[in-house]
Amino acid sequence: MGFKHRLLLSGAALSVAFGATAARAQEEASLLDEVVVTAEKREESIQDVPVAITAFTAERRELIGIETVTDMTNFTPGLNYSVGTDRITLRGIGRLTNNLASEGGVANYVDGVYSSSSVSAGGSPLMIDRVEVLRGPQGTLYGRNSIGGAINTISKRPTNEFYAEVRATFANYDRQYYEGVISGPITQGLRYRLSVGRLNQDEGWFTNYAGGPDEGEIRDSWYYEGQLEADLGENVEAWVKVAFSQYNNRASPGGRSGGSFAQPDPSLFGPGSLSPSTGFGYLSGANLVAIGPIRGNTVLQTGDLRGFSTNIPGENDQESESIVGEIIWRLPGMDLKYLAGYSHYDYELTTDFDASAIVSYQVPLNPTGLCALLGPARCQPFTVFPNVVSQYVEDKEWWSHEVNLTSTTEGPLQWIVGAYYYHEKYRQPVTLTEPDQPQLAAPLGAAPNPLRIIYHTNQAMEAESKAVFGQIDWSFAPTWRATVGLRYTQDEKAGVESTRQMCLGLPSCLASIAGLFGVSPANATIANLGSLTPALDITNSVASGLPPAGVTAPQNGVVGPAVTNPATGIRSRALAGEWDAWTGTAGLEWKPEEETLVYGRYSRGYKAGGFNSGTITAFPETKPEFVDAYELGVKRDWSRSFQTNISAFYYDYTDAQVLVTYQPEIGPRYSTYFNLPKSTIQGIEIESTWAPLDNLRILANYAYLDAQIDEACCIVDSDDPTAMLPGARPAGPLGPIDAATGQPTRGQDLAGQTLPASPKHKVAVNALYTWDLAPGSLTGSISWLWRDEVYSSMFNRELNLAPSRSQIDARLTFTDAEDRYTLVAYVQNLTDEEDIDSIGASRNSLGVIQPGAYSLVPPRTYGVQIQYRF
Repeated sequence: MGFKHRLLLSGAALSVAFGATAARAQEEASLLDEVVVTAEKREESIQDVPVAITAFTAERRELIGIETVTDMTNFTPGLNYSVGTDRITLRGIGRLTNNLASEGGVANYVDGVYSSSSVSAGGSPLMIDRVEVLRGPQGTLYGRNSIGGAINTISKRPTNEFYAEVRATFANYDRQYYEGVISGPITQGLRYRLSVGRLNQDEGWFTNYAGGPDEGEIRDSWYYEGQLEADLGENVEAWVKVAFSQYNNRASPGGRSGGSFAQPDPSLFGPGSLSPSTGFGYLSGANLVAIGPIRGNTVLQTGDLRGFSTNIPGENDQESESIVGEIIWRLPGMDLKYLAGYSHYDYELTTDFDASAIVSYQVPLNPTGLCALLGPARCQPFTVFPNVVSQYVEDKEWWSHEVNLTSTTEGPLQWIVGAYYYHEKYRQPVTLTEPDQPQLAAPLGAAPNPLRIIYHTNQAMEAESKAVFGQIDWSFAPTWRATVGLRYTQDEKAGVESTRQMCLGLPSCLASIAGLFGVSPANATIANLGSLTPALDITNSVASGLPPAGVTAPQNGVVGPAVTNPATGIRSRALAGEWDAWTGTAGLEWKPEEETLVYGRYSRGYKAGGFNSGTITAFPETKPEFVDAYELGVKRDWSRSFQTNISAFYYDYTDAQVLVTYQPEIGPRYSTYFNLPKSTIQGIEIESTWAPLDNLRILANYAYLDAQIDEACCIVDSDDPTAMLPGARPAGPLGPIDAATGQPTRGQDLAGQTLPASPKHKVAVNALYTWDLAPGSLTGSISWLWRDEVYSSMFNRELNLAPSRSQIDARLTFTDAEDRYTLVAYVQNLTDEEDIDSIGASRNSLGVIQPGAYSLVPPRTYGVQIQYRF
């Protein structure tokens, strides 16, 4: 019997058992707080919503210490967030790339307006009223990119009475956070709210052994927000919020991702290199110049997982501004609502791409080579300046409009209809420069390159999404309700991708100009040519946009041929695509008593197709994703002190958009998208709250997730191109010879592999106890969090497997009897575990694959917070 049939039978058995044997809850007031959510675009108790949903109110976040998106991930079944890649997944569906032409699978909404970032969900509880995580495809009411689920962030609104509060937080690593809010009436029917926050941290979690600035959450950030809310007569309400934020942060989001376990590559040109690598300089180069005592792999030399050695400081800067507003017109029996928003986001990340503190080295000359024969007066050994600076930019703006009409009567029929429009445009340049390498400024026979770019890609795209939707809820019997919803969505994307790539010293490049030096192609090497070695522009050859010989598949998404600008050397090509889909939901609810809700639900989710834009590949377009999701759930208040929410689900997931990396003979690795024909996702999630004593609350969550690939054949793994590593399943025809191993390349059959970022088990337990004292109340909180091992790649090898990890957090909160001030003391990662959040693999020029870059969870952090209310 398959999982789907077992799920249906178990749900039916649960329903009968509840109807036959469940005792009614006591009539006394519940010890458990009621949480009101707007998951279905109307206010309802979370226990009455037939959706698997986790809600974090400001009060709960403050008492438990749920501050960031990572913290929410720990307490949300099925949710996974990687700090190192800044990607979020829900029940195995998410995003495997940061390319903006392929959206995420989890939709983010801030005050009802779609956002491509989940960062707002981690905003301060002083400014955020609650965060709702809707698990499973939201095929009707949310639509855009909600194939895996949706995260709703709802701001606190202006108050009818004057209110003001200030807070100050002081923590280790010289972290200081100041924030304040003031709210109240301006005049009758008009209210305001102003908020400001400033976060500063001067010490990092990661030590730079090269003597440069440390990294890891070193930041200086500001946030400003202003709101106005007005009653425009008896039946019309209006609200608007304007927000601005900016920050400067050392290293990548959330701090440096960590180092690497990989040994330095001994070859002069490692896999994917466009110029000489640092590893050769460290191991075999002459006249090595480096900063600091660490010249190779920091981790292998020091054993310090939080150590690194670079001479280019990592830094990321971000500015964003947004405006969102709504107007609600209260009509007889219905509400008409118009919601609009605009956001602009500008982000720049600078990192040391070569991840070393090596400044320069020389490639020893071949004594019988051309340069040695010419003599030192005419030719010197080639000097390599391996400083490779990476700059990643996202410059994006988007705006949306939604109109919906919602019933407000108390009758058996409830409904909502609406229309939605979204538009975005963005550019996403990625540039690698070698600013100290003079040859790159004037590549041989090509346009000037004054910035000394070695690799550059960019995309300037626009996307548009339009939808109409409707949903009906019908209580056709006293204890039964049926739901039917339908949404039609149309998506379009269009724009221009561009690239330029150089080659400095690779034998495969120099062979093409060997005749200029009067040597054979085999002798056209840096060791033979020395300082005569030129830089070459290889853009047209590596970015032809043409399919391999013998491949006749259509060039989907391509609008016209790629063209190179002779003045700039930039090669560009236009792309365009259109997709549309019908999605929706159908559900049945049974409420045999006030304390019990049993539901079954089918939902169809969709995510638009996308592009692997920026590198001008032969087949840039991917097909849309679809999922057919079946879910059974039970929400039950067993008594005034015990509550459980249980859901079991089965997904038929087709055409998942995954990223595959290829290594061409010349040039760096490039990524392309591939649609996995079929995957199956199934699991069980349990959320429970128990109040065994009046002052004690125990929260316990558990999630089981089995996200498995069913069909995916003949995909080449760039780290194991010959499919010879243990566990590989060779499939498909033999390909070109791999230079490192001398063996033919071959694809693999991935059926049975686990989807990335899908831990099989996850547990969270929190206990809250409150002591009622004469001066006030003291609440203690302790949390234990555990996550199973998790793969970072769909190639499920041990080197891509992050070990299981656990964490203990603790918190004490004291509030005086008059609720004027609050004092908080906290510690996170109490035992200071150096747990790995995600890990990848690395293949060197000898064909040896080894553990590579990793991301760590934050170290032990502790501090105090003071809150004062006026």
